[in-house]
Amino acid sequence: MNFYKLPANLAQEIAEYKELVALYQKGKLEKVKLKVFRVPMGVYEQREANTYMCRIRLPGGAITPFQLIGVAEIAEKYSDRPLHFTTRQEVQIHHVEIAETVSILEEIKKLGLSGRGGGGNTIRNIAGEAEAGVEPEEIFDISPYVQTLTSRLIEEKDSWNLPRKFKIAFSGSSRDLGLATINDLGFIAKLNNREEKGFKVYIAGGMGAKPQPGILLYDFVPHTEVYNLARAGKTFFDKHGNRKNRYAARLRFVFYKLGKEEFIREFEEELKRVKEQNYPPLDIHAFAQIKKGKLAIPLLLGDISPQKSIRLGQLLTDYGEDILRVTNCQNLLLRNIEESLIPLIKEKLIKEAILESFPPLINKAVACAGASTCRLGICLSRGLLMAVKDQFEAAGLGFDKIDKLSLKISGCPNSCGQHLVADIGFYGVAKRHRNHLVPCYVLGLGGVAAEGKTYLAKTIGALPAKAIPAFLVEYLQFVQATRRDPEPFFDYLARVGYKKAENLLAKYAPVPDFETDKNYYFDWSAKELFSLADKVDGECSAGLYDLIDWDFDNLKNIFEQLEKELASQTLLNSAVVCASRVLLVTKGLEAKTEKEAVELFGQYFVGKHIGKEYQVVVNKYLEQEKLAYSEVKALSEAVKKLYEAMDSSLKFPVMEGEPDLGSRPGQNKIGFRDFRGVACPMNFVKTKLVLETMQTGEQLEIWLDDGEPIDNVPASVKSEGHKIVDQRKMDNYWSVIIEKV
Repeated sequence: MNFYKLPANLAQEIAEYKELVALYQKGKLEKVKLKVFRVPMGVYEQREANTYMCRIRLPGGAITPFQLIGVAEIAEKYSDRPLHFTTRQEVQIHHVEIAETVSILEEIKKLGLSGRGGGGNTIRNIAGEAEAGVEPEEIFDISPYVQTLTSRLIEEKDSWNLPRKFKIAFSGSSRDLGLATINDLGFIAKLNNREEKGFKVYIAGGMGAKPQPGILLYDFVPHTEVYNLARAGKTFFDKHGNRKNRYAARLRFVFYKLGKEEFIREFEEELKRVKEQNYPPLDIHAFAQIKKGKLAIPLLLGDISPQKSIRLGQLLTDYGEDILRVTNCQNLLLRNIEESLIPLIKEKLIKEAILESFPPLINKAVACAGASTCRLGICLSRGLLMAVKDQFEAAGLGFDKIDKLSLKISGCPNSCGQHLVADIGFYGVAKRHRNHLVPCYVLGLGGVAAEGKTYLAKTIGALPAKAIPAFLVEYLQFVQATRRDPEPFFDYLARVGYKKAENLLAKYAPVPDFETDKNYYFDWSAKELFSLADKVDGECSAGLYDLIDWDFDNLKNIFEQLEKELASQTLLNSAVVCASRVLLVTKGLEAKTEKEAVELFGQYFVGKHIGKEYQVVVNKYLEQEKLAYSEVKALSEAVKKLYEAMDSSLKFPVMEGEPDLGSRPGQNKIGFRDFRGVACPMNFVKTKLVLETMQTGEQLEIWLDDGEPIDNVPASVKSEGHKIVDQRKMDNYWSVIIEKV
């Protein structure tokens, strides 16, 4: 049994990929050119250089015991890591070499599986609630729609070159267990007044940058219109999505740009054009009678060893094929089995150490891969969840009033951990305390996903990573003691929960100085000081805005204190430092001391981007003269206005011309910069800033160190829309020539 039909040209695409990998290994193909083909095949480079991950499509999380055994045997053959199940209901094989990714794609194809669309600007894995068919409140089983739509869309060539990823989800009831209301396109099962099958349709939802719940597009459409709507959504996005700025490229940004009325009008025009093509509806066949027995198999961190996976598949082969689903909480759900058989199966799984017992809150807790493997991750979210688990166990935390709460952790703002629809959610950010970076998380409370009631978590504030386990223990002990039974957590938060969290935040948010407690400057499970230096691959500027926001928050707090103590020279000096330092990172500058921050600000900003009159404040600080509140306040406001005027490429309005580009002797038509010794992401920022001073068509040569700089900077520059004209190895460094586009 296969849950989707593989594309007819998949074998050819794998063969092409194999050829490209061979050329790359011989040094005849640039890494970035391989990446263009590799990522849409579901092959991602991991944080550790030259190691890769293969992501395998499982529509609605469906996988047979036979396929599970096969995938596990492949993982055992090529990797020393567990199988990893994702919040998008896929399975991943981690830590493999580039040549092995070819073999993996070939071998999973024999299982009826594919990585196609596992990454890149493609139709991603179509999600659906794992309980489909056995969920007591469902209107009807959405599984056939998830699987048939998958087969149709992955066969179409225009599914693979979209402006950005496009996500579709299905839910069987208003409970929205498939999270349809937070996807680009979401379908929720519904019957009309004639008991005919159909869907309520949501569009333009998402949880990454500038998140929003989906807007209601149609209250009811016949089930025969599912393909037309998906096709219209894809082609509409293809026409209107932002291909220049990947950070504003999702469908919701089209909604923000057009506004609700115009967005819906233009979408309906696209839908009309699709209907005129008379595409056949999905060929839906109802599944065989679904048996109601089910059993959750929790997987801590979404991981299970290949050996246990093989044994699990072997134990389940006698019970049927459509009996396993991956949940969007990174667990497995055994379902569609006679209820009388569940105790026996449970006993077998416990005996094999496959079914383990965790505290209820941990059972369904989510932590994305984070910075442990993901090249976009900021913090070690998996390490944090393990620390939380350990603290819960040490505290002997009771669970009777918190056992149904959801805890979700993302290692960065990108929401792979679904923190925005969690009762308690965190996402990782970088903060600064006295010139040292600190791994931190922003706390959100009260996220809900439900038909017409989806609510993104309310942001409470930021906590250092090291303080979160203790914070959670104290907060949940309070919830245990004060929550009424059965009080919805959303109502509880409004009554006392938000206020208590805010009070505890004041207790746990402060960061000790580096000299006092260095522990705060290490992330959970990390052996090195926290850093953004290895932020890589097209996301080089990720984390920079966190640092900017952090300094602006500090500046705000300083002025709140100054309102009570206007003449405090200590506070006024701190305000000048914050205002001076906040935008240095946009120039690729890192001040080692507070004095240096003010000096660099005077050199690179005063008279260039803000008025020369602010040099007076800079000079007074440097010469330790008395500062006036009014002049420091004016400087801070000028810096804030400058930041607001900065465009998405980190470019500021210029009052006076920036210095002319330097050039290499004898090469007057090409700019030159030597960025050897400059770490990521600063080398990218510096490159970007030089390009901003150049005219379209002009070229810039940069020198980069081997390793991460050459791996990351050209790819990031190309993602900005510029052209890599030449890239070649010199002695122990690289020369890259970029043409500004």
